[in-house]
Amino acid sequence: MAATAFLAVLPLTACSDSTSSDKMDLDALAGDYSLTVLRFDPQGTLPEQNILAALETDEIQLTLTLDREAQIVYRDPDTQLIVTIPGSFRPLAEGIRLEWASNSQYRQLLLSRTMEYSFNPASGTLVFDAEAPDGVSRARLLELVPAFQGEQLLDPTPGALTVTFTSL
Repeated sequence: MAATAFLAVLPLTACSDSTSSDKMDLDALAGDYSLTVLRFDPQGTLPEQNILAALETDEIQLTLTLDREAQIVYRDPDTQLIVTIPGSFRPLAEGIRLEWASNSQYRQLLLSRTMEYSFNPASGTLVFDAEAPDGVSRARLLELVPAFQGEQLLDPTPGALTVTFTSL
């Protein structure tokens, strides 16, 4: 009877070990990161824009916890209030999937609600470099890039988004 119980538990243990080895280690991911690159290239003939410079804020910080919580914090340059964007993350084989709360201000940074970032442990960077999954808010893009005011842009505006968070 004890042998039967052992055999019944063995396959479950083997499955959980193989699943956990397919994901990044939480200890390697957890910590504080600074937003170092934020660029958007609208589809079409418009040039790529450095959105980070347009935000006019000193530092935008991402924190990832061992509890798989994520949070972006920065000071709004207009109001001087602290903006907090809550979310969560899930480790993947090559990085993480970040998901922001649906009612948070992630769109103010031209982020999509769910994005997958690759993680480079050597450089301590989380990088997203692909089409913006949800596009970006047209109104926010025009606010940040006044040169686009006369352009006919979809809402949301599709295009390539480059985001890099660097470990502090």
